[in-house]
Amino acid sequence: MKKRAAVVFSLSPQLGEGWELQKALAFSKAFLALLVFFLLGCRSAAPPKPPPVAVNMAERAEEQAVKLSSQQQNWPAAARAWQLAADRFSLLNDVAGEAVALHNLSQAERALGQQEQARKHLEQAAGLNQETKRTNEWWRNQIALLQLEADSRDTNALKARFEELLPLAGLLRDRFIQGLFQNELGLWEMIQGEFAKAEGSFAEAEQNLRSVNDSAALVAIDANRAELYESEKKFPAALAAWKAALVKFEALADPPGIARALAGQGRTLLAAGENLATAEKLLRRAAHNYQILHEAEPARFTLELLARCLTAEGKSKEAESVRQELQRGQN
Repeated sequence: MKKRAAVVFSLSPQLGEGWELQKALAFSKAFLALLVFFLLGCRSAAPPKPPPVAVNMAERAEEQAVKLSSQQQNWPAAARAWQLAADRFSLLNDVAGEAVALHNLSQAERALGQQEQARKHLEQAAGLNQETKRTNEWWRNQIALLQLEADSRDTNALKARFEELLPLAGLLRDRFIQGLFQNELGLWEMIQGEFAKAEGSFAEAEQNLRSVNDSAALVAIDANRAELYESEKKFPAALAAWKAALVKFEALADPPGIARALAGQGRTLLAAGENLATAEKLLRRAAHNYQILHEAEPARFTLELLARCLTAEGKSKEAESVRQELQRGQN
C-alpha cells in the first residue's frame, strides 16, 4: 500500500524541490534500466503482479478525492469522494488510510460550512491515529480541531482543548508540527488579549517552520502577526506587515491569502482613519475575491467594513447599496 498524507487546506505542505527531484528520479530510473539491460541481456522481465481489486478501488477513490480537493476545489464532490475512500480503506482494515481519508473529508466539510460533521470526522481520525500510535498524524488532527473551533468561535471548546494539549506539547519532536501548534497557540493568546505571549508564540512558530523551509506556513504567520499589530492598534506596523504579506501571498499564487492581505490593509487604514479612498478600493477588491472563492463569512465581514468606510467618506448612497447587498445575502 503506498504511503499517503493528509491534504492540508489551512497551511500548505512544503513547497519546492519538485522539478529537480523529478529530473533526478528520471535520470536514476534511466540508469537503472540500462544497467539491468546489460546484466540480463534480452530476457524480458515478468510484468508486475496487479494489486488486488479492493486495493485498486481504494487507491482510485483516494486519487479522485485528491484531484477534486487540490486541483478543482469541488468541495461537495470531494466530500463524497473522501467518504468513499474512507469506506474502501475501512473494508481493507487499512487504519492509516482510513484516518487520512477522514481527516481530508473533514477539511472538505469545513469548506462547505458543515462544522459538526467536520468535527465528528476529525475526532474519528484522531481516535484511529491514537490507537495505532501515529503521533504526528494525531497532532495534525488536533491542530485541525483547534482551527475548526476557532472558526466556530467556540472559546470554551478551544480553552478545553488547549488545556489538554499544552502538557503534551513539550514532547513534540517534529519541528513542523511544533510550528503549527505554536501558531494556533499564538492566535488563542491574541484572542485572550495576551499580546506579549502571542508575539512569543508566533516567534517560536516562525523559528520552527523556517527550519523546515515551509514558505506557505511562514507567510501565514506573517499575516497573523499583522493581525496582532492591528489588535494592539499599532497601525503603521500592521500596514507594513500586511503589505509584506501580500507580496509573499502573490509570489505563492495563494488566492485566499491574497484576499486576506487586501482586506487586512483596508481594515487597518479604516481603523486608523487614514487614506479612506485606498481603504475603500482594497475592501472592495477583497470582498469581491472572497465572493469568487465562496468564502461567505469573510465576504460578509469585509462588506460590512466597506459600508462603514463609505459612510466615513460621506458616500451614504453607496453605503446603503452595500447594506442592501448584505441583507439580500442573509435572506
